[in-house]
Amino acid sequence: MDEPQTPGDGASSPEAGVSARAYDRIVRDLEQRQRVASATLRVEPAVGRQRRRRPVPGTGPSRAARVVPVVVGVVLLLVVYGPRVLPSIGGGPDYAFMETEQGRPVTYSSCKQVQVAVYPAGGPPDAESLVREAVAQVRAATGLDIVVTGSFGGYAPNWNFKAAPVTPTDPVVVSWQDATAIEQLTDDVAGLGGSYAMTAPGGTRYWVAGAIALSRDFYAYLAERGDHAEALAVLLHEFGHVLGLAHVHSSGELMNEDNVGRTTLGDGDREGLRLLGQGPCV
Repeated sequence: MDEPQTPGDGASSPEAGVSARAYDRIVRDLEQRQRVASATLRVEPAVGRQRRRRPVPGTGPSRAARVVPVVVGVVLLLVVYGPRVLPSIGGGPDYAFMETEQGRPVTYSSCKQVQVAVYPAGGPPDAESLVREAVAQVRAATGLDIVVTGSFGGYAPNWNFKAAPVTPTDPVVVSWQDATAIEQLTDDVAGLGGSYAMTAPGGTRYWVAGAIALSRDFYAYLAERGDHAEALAVLLHEFGHVLGLAHVHSSGELMNEDNVGRTTLGDGDREGLRLLGQGPCV
């Protein structure tokens, strides 16, 4: 993941979506780091989620369908199971977590930088600035040091955590995909998001790398309409999953399990993100 593909690298690898030469470099580098990491860290896949598109005029009600859980990691498989959640208490803001341990949410390390790499191929013209706008909001909400490292050419390496081993230094990868690459990106799905988990020597489970896959077709449609608010909302929703937020039923939250048209973070979203920024230093 340290050496993303650049245009002109030659024939692409069917498995990773990068050139054979770049793919070999990525795998060699990550295999070397994995040998070091595997001595102390136990790697496990994490639960991911998807955001449905809002209804598109003339296409019928199916585009506003319910949300189905998927696993991000080990190929975005359709393995359906519910996250272990810690719901908000009482009548306050509504939020829930993807996973908890001993009553606390699984989080990214609170003392390490979370890097975000953008692969704009197939995305809107303002792909990087859109990601930066979303990152600025979740950075402010969590207090975590989340930074965009820039845009990279070609297709995202290891976007599905399958092409190479995952390491603690891997970034959150944002890319635009279609159903050819990810079958779950059907006509009514706007994006998928989730993170990969590791367990440190002391037993603390934490997120180390994330992936967001956004629908090329839907973002092309939004760009045509000039619907910046919805484009940002989908990205914020998926960043919520990457950082550890699960779906809720409240229509007042962006993390609602259905896309009810909300385009900004709600009070529950912000409170959940605040708590996700207070995890241990791992």
